[in-house]
Amino acid sequence: MLDHLALSESGFLFDSRTGLTYTLSKSGTFLLRALIDGADAETLPERLVATFDVEPPVARKDVEQFLFRLTDIGILGHADADDEVAA
Repeated sequence: MLDHLALSESGFLFDSRTGLTYTLSKSGTFLLRALIDGADAETLPERLVATFDVEPPVARKDVEQFLFRLTDIGILGHADADDEVAA
């Protein structure tokens, strides 16, 4: 599903489908790494809360926005976005 992505520990992302590169924040790297490793998108907010100092409502909103942005720029396809977190 996300095998076209190469993500470094420092947050450098390469999309082999497009040849485009991106730089992610620590939390963005954490979230995308979880998705690449097969995490269900619905578990991302609680993973974010457990790892970063963020409240659950903020984590849910941040994850929703992150997934929307990944879909918007073509990193996640429509099938990948079907796993978006419910508000």
